[in-house]
Amino acid sequence: MSSPRVIASLLAMSAAAALIASCGEQPLPTAASSVAVATIAQSSPTEFVDLLVDPTAPPLGTLADQPPVVYPPNTPPDPWPPGPPPKAQPGVPVPTDPTTSPKMHIMIEPELVTHSGVPVPVAGCDNHPYTWYYDQVLVNDSGLALTFTQRENFFDGRYTSTNPQVINIRGNGTVRISTRWCSGYAKPNYTQTRFKGRDETGEPITISGPWVPLLSP
Repeated sequence: MSSPRVIASLLAMSAAAALIASCGEQPLPTAASSVAVATIAQSSPTEFVDLLVDPTAPPLGTLADQPPVVYPPNTPPDPWPPGPPPKAQPGVPVPTDPTTSPKMHIMIEPELVTHSGVPVPVAGCDNHPYTWYYDQVLVNDSGLALTFTQRENFFDGRYTSTNPQVINIRGNGTVRISTRWCSGYAKPNYTQTRFKGRDETGEPITISGPWVPLLSP
């Protein structure tokens, strides 16, 4: 017959083993992961990033009879608002005056965009050292959801690209586009983005954003 001391030791070992087993079988916590995923799902549809390149090739050198124009830092584009855009080939989009619409408006933050110098991380900006960073805030002023399926980008009145990324803005909602431009020229410039899509009733909508002044480096 086992002594009381041996029995007590066996009972203690059994209890410890049961505790270890229960800890090993405990499911991993999922609440924190679910919250993180939900936060991303709610925020990502309202925040976009555009990395854009000045379509004009950077200068390879300076001609003796054409010295470069040197602009003081923070010189704005002139004239302002900008004049007519350069002539484009048939079928190439050209910018138009900013749109005034009861459905939505676009704010630029900051309104005057100073030179950044922080490289834009896209291949086309490798030899474009001059950079500008700003946000476009799209504000839906109606109760109707808006869906944009194209945004056309212009730099100094020249078409650069069309982004087919879909942007959905709920009624009275807001979307922010972090916009980054690079150029090979140390001079003032201006940009614009045109948005094309439909409202939830299917009616087409085209919004030309504000002219954005990029101050000289």
